[in-house]
Amino acid sequence: MTAEPGVVCFVGLGPEGARLGTERGADRIARADVVLADAEASPERLVELARRGLRVVRTVAGDPLESAAVVAEARALGRAGVGIEVVPGVGWRAAASAFAGVLGRTARVRPAEVEAFVAGLAADAPVTLVAGVGTAAQRVLPATAGGAAERARALGDTPVLVVLGAPDDALRWFERAPLFGRRVLVTRSVDQARSTVELLRDEGAEAIVVPTIEIRPPADPRPLAEALAALRAGRYRWVAFTSANGVDRTWEALVGSGSDARAFGAARLGAIGPSTAKALERRGLRADVVAKEFRGEGLAEAMLAAIRAEGGAAPAVLLARAAKARDVLPETLRAAGCAVDVVAAYETHAPGRAVADSLADELGRGGIDAVTFTSSSTVDNLCDLLGSRSVELVGRARVASIGPVTTETARARGLRVDVTAAEYTVPGLVRALAKSFLVGQIG
Repeated sequence: MTAEPGVVCFVGLGPEGARLGTERGADRIARADVVLADAEASPERLVELARRGLRVVRTVAGDPLESAAVVAEARALGRAGVGIEVVPGVGWRAAASAFAGVLGRTARVRPAEVEAFVAGLAADAPVTLVAGVGTAAQRVLPATAGGAAERARALGDTPVLVVLGAPDDALRWFERAPLFGRRVLVTRSVDQARSTVELLRDEGAEAIVVPTIEIRPPADPRPLAEALAALRAGRYRWVAFTSANGVDRTWEALVGSGSDARAFGAARLGAIGPSTAKALERRGLRADVVAKEFRGEGLAEAMLAAIRAEGGAAPAVLLARAAKARDVLPETLRAAGCAVDVVAAYETHAPGRAVADSLADELGRGGIDAVTFTSSSTVDNLCDLLGSRSVELVGRARVASIGPVTTETARARGLRVDVTAAEYTVPGLVRALAKSFLVGQIG
Protein backbone atom coordinates (compact mmCIF):
# COMPACT_ATOMS: atom_id res chain seq x y z
CA MET A 1 0.00 0.00 0.00
CA THR A 2 1.41 3.40 -1.00
CA ALA A 3 1.98 5.83 1.88
CA GLU A 4 -0.01 9.04 1.95
CA PRO A 5 2.26 11.89 0.86
CA GLY A 6 3.82 13.89 3.66
CA VAL A 7 4.14 17.63 4.06
CA VAL A 8 7.24 19.80 4.24
CA CYS A 9 6.97 22.62 6.76
CA PHE A 10 9.38 25.54 6.50
CA VAL A 11 9.88 26.82 10.05
CA GLY A 12 11.54 30.16 10.72
CA LEU A 13 13.68 30.03 13.84
CA GLY A 14 14.71 33.65 13.97
CA PRO A 15 18.18 34.94 13.13
CA GLU A 16 21.50 33.42 14.11
CA GLY A 17 21.40 32.16 17.71
CA ALA A 18 18.72 34.57 18.91
CA ARG A 19 16.25 31.75 19.72
CA LEU A 20 13.16 33.54 18.43
CA GLY A 21 11.06 30.68 17.10
CA THR A 22 7.28 30.80 17.47
CA GLU A 23 4.99 28.51 19.44
CA ARG A 24 3.59 27.20 16.15
CA GLY A 25 7.10 26.44 14.94
CA ALA A 26 7.95 24.58 18.15
CA ASP A 27 4.77 22.53 17.73
CA ARG A 28 5.69 21.57 14.16
CA ILE A 29 9.20 20.56 15.21
CA ALA A 30 7.87 18.46 18.08
CA ARG A 31 5.49 16.59 15.75
CA ALA A 32 7.98 16.13 12.90
CA ASP A 33 9.35 12.78 11.76
CA VAL A 34 12.44 14.46 10.30
CA VAL A 35 14.00 17.87 11.00
CA LEU A 36 16.55 19.24 8.52
CA ALA A 37 18.64 22.40 8.70
CA ASP A 38 20.31 24.35 5.88
CA ALA A 39 23.29 22.05 5.39
CA GLU A 40 21.10 18.94 5.24
CA ALA A 41 18.25 20.16 3.04
CA SER A 42 17.87 20.02 -0.72
CA PRO A 43 14.71 19.92 -2.87
CA GLU A 44 15.47 16.35 -3.90
CA ARG A 45 15.91 15.21 -0.29
CA LEU A 46 12.75 16.99 0.86
CA VAL A 47 10.69 15.48 -1.98
CA GLU A 48 12.03 12.00 -1.26
CA LEU A 49 11.15 12.18 2.44
CA ALA A 50 7.70 13.64 1.83
CA ARG A 51 6.84 10.92 -0.72
CA ARG A 52 7.57 8.37 1.99
CA GLY A 53 4.70 9.87 3.98
CA LEU A 54 6.91 11.62 6.54
CA ARG A 55 6.24 14.92 8.27
CA VAL A 56 9.31 16.99 7.45
CA VAL A 57 10.43 20.25 9.03
CA ARG A 58 12.95 22.37 7.19
CA THR A 59 14.31 24.95 9.66
CA VAL A 60 15.41 28.35 8.41
CA ALA A 61 17.42 31.09 10.11
CA GLY A 62 15.29 34.21 9.94
CA ASP A 63 11.97 34.28 8.10
CA PRO A 64 11.67 31.48 5.49
CA LEU A 65 10.42 33.56 2.60
CA GLU A 66 13.10 36.22 3.02
CA SER A 67 15.55 33.69 1.57
CA ALA A 68 15.59 33.32 -2.20
CA ALA A 69 17.07 29.83 -1.83
CA VAL A 70 14.23 28.73 0.45
CA VAL A 71 11.63 30.20 -1.88
CA ALA A 72 13.20 28.18 -4.71
CA GLU A 73 12.99 25.02 -2.57
CA ALA A 74 9.32 25.64 -1.80
CA ARG A 75 8.51 26.15 -5.49
CA ALA A 76 10.37 22.98 -6.43
CA LEU A 77 8.27 21.04 -3.91
CA GLY A 78 5.10 22.50 -5.37
CA ARG A 79 6.10 21.44 -8.88
CA ALA A 80 6.78 17.94 -7.53
CA GLY A 81 3.29 17.76 -6.06
CA VAL A 82 4.45 17.91 -2.43
CA GLY A 83 2.39 19.92 0.04
CA ILE A 84 4.12 22.67 1.99
CA GLU A 85 3.46 24.83 5.03
CA VAL A 86 5.33 27.99 6.02
CA VAL A 87 5.68 29.04 9.65
CA PRO A 88 7.05 32.58 9.62
CA GLY A 89 9.93 33.59 11.84
CA VAL A 90 11.55 36.83 12.87
CA GLY A 91 13.09 38.41 9.79
CA TRP A 92 16.47 40.06 9.50
CA ARG A 93 15.12 43.62 9.48
CA ALA A 94 13.17 42.99 12.66
CA ALA A 95 16.24 41.42 14.24
CA ALA A 96 18.46 44.36 13.33
CA SER A 97 15.91 46.72 14.82
CA ALA A 98 15.37 44.69 17.98
CA PHE A 99 18.93 43.72 18.84
CA ALA A 100 21.08 46.44 17.28
CA GLY A 101 18.76 49.46 17.55
CA VAL A 102 19.06 50.32 13.85
CA LEU A 103 16.04 50.98 11.63
CA GLY A 104 15.97 50.94 7.86
CA ARG A 105 15.99 48.75 4.77
CA THR A 106 17.97 45.60 5.56
CA ALA A 107 19.66 42.84 3.60
CA ARG A 108 21.65 39.81 4.71
CA VAL A 109 24.59 39.47 2.35
CA ARG A 110 28.15 38.24 2.11
CA PRO A 111 30.74 40.97 2.83
CA ALA A 112 31.74 40.90 -0.84
CA GLU A 113 28.14 41.84 -1.77
CA VAL A 114 27.93 44.92 0.47
CA GLU A 115 29.23 47.30 -2.19
CA ALA A 116 26.51 46.24 -4.64
CA PHE A 117 23.79 46.67 -2.00
CA VAL A 118 24.77 50.28 -1.20
CA ALA A 119 25.45 51.24 -4.81
CA GLY A 120 23.67 54.43 -5.80
CA LEU A 121 23.72 55.96 -2.32
CA ALA A 122 25.62 59.12 -1.53
CA ALA A 123 29.08 58.29 -0.22
CA ASP A 124 28.30 59.87 3.16
CA ALA A 125 24.91 58.15 3.58
CA PRO A 126 24.76 56.33 6.96
CA VAL A 127 25.01 52.54 6.79
CA THR A 128 25.27 50.06 9.64
CA LEU A 129 26.79 46.58 9.50
CA VAL A 130 25.58 44.02 12.05
CA ALA A 131 27.36 40.70 12.53
CA GLY A 132 26.20 37.89 14.84
CA VAL A 133 22.86 39.57 15.47
CA GLY A 134 21.16 38.46 18.67
CA THR A 135 24.20 36.56 19.97
CA ALA A 136 26.85 37.34 22.55
CA ALA A 137 29.24 37.92 19.62
CA GLN A 138 27.06 40.65 18.06
CA ARG A 139 28.97 43.54 16.52
CA VAL A 140 27.37 46.78 15.36
CA LEU A 141 29.61 48.77 12.99
CA PRO A 142 28.40 52.23 11.92
CA ALA A 143 29.76 53.22 8.54
CA THR A 144 28.96 55.24 5.42
CA ALA A 145 27.98 53.94 2.02
CA GLY A 146 31.44 54.86 0.77
CA GLY A 147 33.25 52.96 3.54
CA ALA A 148 30.86 50.07 4.18
CA ALA A 149 32.54 47.59 1.83
CA GLU A 150 35.94 48.08 3.46
CA ARG A 151 34.49 47.65 6.97
CA ALA A 152 32.66 44.51 5.85
CA ARG A 153 35.84 42.90 4.53
CA ALA A 154 37.24 42.91 8.08
CA LEU A 155 34.39 40.58 9.11
CA GLY A 156 35.60 37.72 6.91
CA ASP A 157 33.17 35.75 4.78
CA THR A 158 30.34 35.35 7.31
CA PRO A 159 27.00 36.83 6.17
CA VAL A 160 26.38 40.29 7.58
CA LEU A 161 23.29 42.46 7.92
CA VAL A 162 23.51 45.74 6.04
CA VAL A 163 21.07 48.38 7.22
CA LEU A 164 20.54 51.68 5.46
CA GLY A 165 20.58 53.93 8.49
CA ALA A 166 22.47 54.71 11.67
CA PRO A 167 21.99 52.93 15.01
CA ASP A 168 19.87 54.65 17.63
CA ASP A 169 21.78 54.40 20.92
CA ALA A 170 18.56 54.70 22.92
CA LEU A 171 17.38 51.40 21.39
CA ARG A 172 20.59 49.40 21.89
CA TRP A 173 19.43 47.53 25.00
CA PHE A 174 20.89 44.16 24.06
CA GLU A 175 24.53 45.15 24.38
CA ARG A 176 23.89 46.64 27.82
CA ALA A 177 23.20 43.22 29.36
CA PRO A 178 25.69 42.74 32.24
CA LEU A 179 27.34 39.68 30.70
CA PHE A 180 27.14 40.78 27.06
CA GLY A 181 30.08 39.45 25.08
CA ARG A 182 31.43 37.45 28.01
CA ARG A 183 32.35 33.82 27.46
CA VAL A 184 31.35 31.82 30.52
CA LEU A 185 32.41 28.25 31.20
CA VAL A 186 29.61 25.92 32.33
CA THR A 187 30.99 22.85 34.09
CA ARG A 188 27.71 21.03 34.74
CA SER A 189 26.81 17.66 33.23
CA VAL A 190 25.28 17.70 29.74
CA ASP A 191 21.75 16.90 30.90
CA GLN A 192 21.81 19.77 33.41
CA ALA A 193 23.67 22.40 31.40
CA ARG A 194 20.71 23.59 29.32
CA SER A 195 19.02 25.60 32.08
CA THR A 196 22.33 27.24 32.99
CA VAL A 197 23.01 28.10 29.36
CA GLU A 198 19.60 29.74 28.99
CA LEU A 199 20.10 31.86 32.11
CA LEU A 200 23.53 33.01 30.93
CA ARG A 201 22.20 33.86 27.48
CA ASP A 202 19.48 35.96 29.05
CA GLU A 203 22.26 38.03 30.63
CA GLY A 204 24.04 38.37 27.28
CA ALA A 205 26.78 35.77 27.73
CA GLU A 206 28.06 33.09 25.40
CA ALA A 207 27.95 29.86 27.39
CA ILE A 208 30.83 27.44 26.78
CA VAL A 209 29.66 24.03 27.95
CA VAL A 210 32.50 21.74 28.96
CA PRO A 211 31.02 19.16 31.35
CA THR A 212 33.44 18.20 34.08
CA ILE A 213 30.94 15.65 35.31
CA GLU A 214 29.40 12.64 33.64
CA ILE A 215 26.43 11.20 35.52
CA ARG A 216 26.33 7.41 35.49
CA PRO A 217 24.34 4.72 37.29
CA PRO A 218 25.97 3.39 40.46
CA ALA A 219 28.54 0.64 39.92
CA ASP A 220 26.45 -1.64 42.13
CA PRO A 221 22.70 -1.01 41.66
CA ARG A 222 21.64 -3.51 44.31
CA PRO A 223 21.72 -1.22 47.40
CA LEU A 224 19.39 1.26 45.69
CA ALA A 225 17.08 -1.52 44.50
CA GLU A 226 16.97 -3.00 48.02
CA ALA A 227 16.30 0.41 49.57
CA LEU A 228 13.41 1.04 47.15
CA ALA A 229 11.95 -2.37 48.02
CA ALA A 230 12.15 -1.39 51.70
CA LEU A 231 10.49 1.93 50.84
CA ARG A 232 7.58 0.11 49.22
CA ALA A 233 7.32 -2.07 52.32
CA GLY A 234 6.94 1.04 54.52
CA ARG A 235 10.32 0.98 56.28
CA TYR A 236 11.10 4.70 55.86
CA ARG A 237 9.16 7.58 57.35
CA TRP A 238 11.39 10.12 55.57
CA VAL A 239 13.22 10.19 52.23
CA ALA A 240 15.84 12.90 51.67
CA PHE A 241 17.24 14.18 48.39
CA THR A 242 20.27 16.45 48.05
CA SER A 243 20.15 17.09 44.30
CA ALA A 244 17.90 16.95 41.26
CA ASN A 245 20.19 14.19 39.97
CA GLY A 246 19.35 12.13 43.05
CA VAL A 247 15.63 12.58 42.40
CA ASP A 248 15.89 11.74 38.70
CA ARG A 249 18.08 8.67 39.13
CA THR A 250 16.03 7.33 42.02
CA TRP A 251 12.87 7.78 39.96
CA GLU A 252 14.43 5.96 36.99
CA ALA A 253 15.34 3.02 39.25
CA LEU A 254 11.86 3.07 40.79
CA VAL A 255 10.08 3.01 37.43
CA GLY A 256 12.52 0.42 36.14
CA SER A 257 11.44 -1.88 38.96
CA GLY A 258 7.79 -1.55 37.93
CA SER A 259 6.81 0.98 40.62
CA ASP A 260 5.64 4.58 40.60
CA ALA A 261 5.00 7.44 43.03
CA ARG A 262 2.80 5.22 45.19
CA ALA A 263 5.99 3.53 46.44
CA PHE A 264 6.60 6.54 48.69
CA GLY A 265 3.35 5.82 50.54
CA ALA A 266 3.10 7.98 53.64
CA ALA A 267 6.81 8.83 53.69
CA ARG A 268 7.66 12.52 53.99
CA LEU A 269 10.11 14.07 51.56
CA GLY A 270 13.00 16.44 52.21
CA ALA A 271 14.71 18.50 49.48
CA ILE A 272 17.93 20.46 49.80
CA GLY A 273 16.63 23.40 47.74
CA PRO A 274 14.08 24.62 45.18
CA SER A 275 15.74 22.88 42.21
CA THR A 276 15.53 19.55 43.99
CA ALA A 277 11.95 20.28 45.04
CA LYS A 278 11.04 21.06 41.42
CA ALA A 279 12.58 17.76 40.31
CA LEU A 280 10.21 16.04 42.74
CA GLU A 281 7.26 18.05 41.40
CA ARG A 282 8.03 16.86 37.87
CA ARG A 283 7.47 13.33 39.18
CA GLY A 284 4.18 14.21 40.85
CA LEU A 285 5.74 14.42 44.33
CA ARG A 286 5.75 17.32 46.76
CA ALA A 287 8.58 18.09 49.17
CA ASP A 288 7.35 18.35 52.75
CA VAL A 289 10.52 20.18 53.75
CA VAL A 290 12.75 22.42 51.61
CA ALA A 291 15.91 23.65 53.29
CA LYS A 292 16.18 27.42 53.75
CA GLU A 293 19.97 27.10 53.52
CA PHE A 294 20.68 24.98 50.45
CA ARG A 295 23.27 22.58 51.85
CA GLY A 296 23.39 19.49 54.05
CA GLU A 297 23.36 21.44 57.29
CA GLY A 298 20.26 23.34 56.23
CA LEU A 299 18.36 20.22 55.20
CA ALA A 300 19.30 18.44 58.42
CA GLU A 301 18.05 21.38 60.48
CA ALA A 302 14.78 21.61 58.54
CA MET A 303 14.10 17.88 58.71
CA LEU A 304 14.88 17.64 62.44
CA ALA A 305 12.52 20.55 63.16
CA ALA A 306 9.73 18.72 61.29
CA ILE A 307 10.57 15.40 62.99
CA ARG A 308 10.41 17.00 66.43
CA ALA A 309 7.07 18.57 65.55
CA GLU A 310 5.73 15.13 64.59
CA GLY A 311 6.68 13.65 67.95
CA GLY A 312 7.20 9.95 68.51
CA ALA A 313 10.29 7.84 67.99
CA ALA A 314 13.14 8.97 65.75
CA PRO A 315 12.29 7.77 62.23
CA ALA A 316 14.12 5.69 59.67
CA VAL A 317 15.41 7.88 56.83
CA LEU A 318 16.45 6.99 53.29
CA LEU A 319 19.04 9.29 51.71
CA ALA A 320 19.51 8.74 47.95
CA ARG A 321 22.47 10.73 46.65
CA ALA A 322 25.77 10.66 44.74
CA ALA A 323 28.19 7.85 45.56
CA LYS A 324 30.65 10.48 46.86
CA ALA A 325 29.20 13.30 48.92
CA ARG A 326 29.55 15.13 52.23
CA ASP A 327 28.34 13.17 55.25
CA VAL A 328 27.09 16.09 57.34
CA LEU A 329 23.41 15.32 56.63
CA PRO A 330 23.37 11.62 57.61
CA GLU A 331 25.70 12.21 60.55
CA THR A 332 23.51 15.01 61.94
CA LEU A 333 20.37 12.91 61.58
CA ARG A 334 22.04 9.91 63.23
CA ALA A 335 23.23 12.07 66.11
CA ALA A 336 19.57 12.92 66.70
CA GLY A 337 18.66 9.23 66.89
CA CYS A 338 17.47 8.62 63.31
CA ALA A 339 18.31 5.38 61.52
CA VAL A 340 19.73 6.58 58.20
CA ASP A 341 20.35 4.39 55.16
CA VAL A 342 22.59 6.12 52.60
CA VAL A 343 22.50 4.65 49.09
CA ALA A 344 24.16 5.71 45.85
CA ALA A 345 21.61 6.73 43.23
CA TYR A 346 24.33 7.76 40.79
CA GLU A 347 28.06 8.29 40.36
CA THR A 348 29.99 11.23 38.95
CA HIS A 349 32.97 10.75 36.63
CA ALA A 350 35.44 13.09 34.95
CA PRO A 351 35.50 13.32 31.11
CA GLY A 352 38.35 12.21 28.88
CA ARG A 353 41.73 13.65 27.92
CA ALA A 354 40.57 15.37 24.71
CA VAL A 355 38.19 17.55 26.74
CA ALA A 356 41.02 18.52 29.08
CA ASP A 357 43.35 19.56 26.24
CA SER A 358 40.67 21.66 24.55
CA LEU A 359 39.72 23.39 27.78
CA ALA A 360 43.34 24.06 28.76
CA ASP A 361 43.86 25.74 25.39
CA GLU A 362 40.76 27.96 25.81
CA LEU A 363 41.76 29.05 29.32
CA GLY A 364 45.42 29.44 28.40
CA ARG A 365 44.74 31.93 25.61
CA GLY A 366 42.27 33.92 27.70
CA GLY A 367 39.23 32.71 25.76
CA ILE A 368 37.12 32.28 28.92
CA ASP A 369 35.98 35.30 30.95
CA ALA A 370 34.37 33.41 33.83
CA VAL A 371 34.25 29.88 35.24
CA THR A 372 31.14 28.70 37.09
CA PHE A 373 31.08 25.93 39.67
CA THR A 374 27.76 24.44 40.76
CA SER A 375 29.03 21.77 43.15
CA SER A 376 32.17 20.50 44.84
CA SER A 377 32.28 17.71 42.25
CA THR A 378 32.59 20.21 39.41
CA VAL A 379 35.53 21.84 41.21
CA ASP A 380 37.35 18.60 41.91
CA ASN A 381 36.76 17.20 38.45
CA LEU A 382 37.90 20.38 36.70
CA CYS A 383 41.06 20.53 38.80
CA ASP A 384 41.75 16.85 38.18
CA LEU A 385 41.11 17.40 34.48
CA LEU A 386 43.59 20.29 34.21
CA GLY A 387 46.13 18.69 36.51
CA SER A 388 49.09 20.70 37.80
CA ARG A 389 48.09 23.78 35.76
CA SER A 390 44.59 24.06 37.23
CA VAL A 391 45.33 27.00 39.55
CA GLU A 392 47.18 28.93 36.85
CA LEU A 393 44.61 28.32 34.10
CA VAL A 394 41.44 28.84 36.13
CA GLY A 395 43.03 31.92 37.69
CA ARG A 396 42.93 33.66 34.32
CA ALA A 397 39.15 33.90 34.53
CA ARG A 398 36.68 35.19 37.10
CA VAL A 399 35.57 32.29 39.28
CA ALA A 400 31.96 32.07 40.49
CA SER A 401 30.69 29.51 43.00
CA ILE A 402 27.14 28.44 43.79
CA GLY A 403 27.65 28.58 47.56
CA PRO A 404 30.02 28.36 50.52
CA VAL A 405 30.53 24.59 50.44
CA THR A 406 31.62 24.75 46.78
CA THR A 407 33.75 27.80 47.57
CA GLU A 408 35.50 25.93 50.40
CA THR A 409 36.27 23.06 48.03
CA ALA A 410 37.67 25.45 45.43
CA ARG A 411 39.88 27.22 47.93
CA ALA A 412 41.10 23.90 49.27
CA ARG A 413 42.24 23.13 45.71
CA GLY A 414 44.14 26.42 45.63
CA LEU A 415 41.68 28.33 43.44
CA ARG A 416 40.79 31.98 43.92
CA VAL A 417 37.01 32.43 44.21
CA ASP A 418 35.77 35.85 43.14
CA VAL A 419 32.00 35.42 43.45
CA THR A 420 30.01 33.28 45.89
CA ALA A 421 26.24 33.31 45.35
CA ALA A 422 24.14 34.40 48.33
CA GLU A 423 21.30 32.18 47.06
CA TYR A 424 22.68 28.67 46.52
CA THR A 425 20.92 27.98 43.22
CA VAL A 426 21.94 28.22 39.58
CA PRO A 427 19.77 31.35 39.02
CA GLY A 428 21.39 32.82 42.14
CA LEU A 429 24.84 32.00 40.79
CA VAL A 430 24.13 33.64 37.41
CA ARG A 431 22.68 36.74 39.09
CA ALA A 432 25.74 37.06 41.34
CA LEU A 433 28.12 36.70 38.40
CA ALA A 434 26.19 39.24 36.34
CA LYS A 435 26.19 41.71 39.23
CA SER A 436 29.95 41.35 39.67
CA PHE A 437 30.53 42.37 36.05
CA LEU A 438 27.86 45.06 36.18
CA VAL A 439 29.49 46.88 39.06
CA GLY A 440 32.92 46.31 37.55
CA GLN A 441 34.41 44.68 40.59
CA ILE A 442 35.15 41.26 41.94
CA GLY A 443 33.34 40.18 45.08
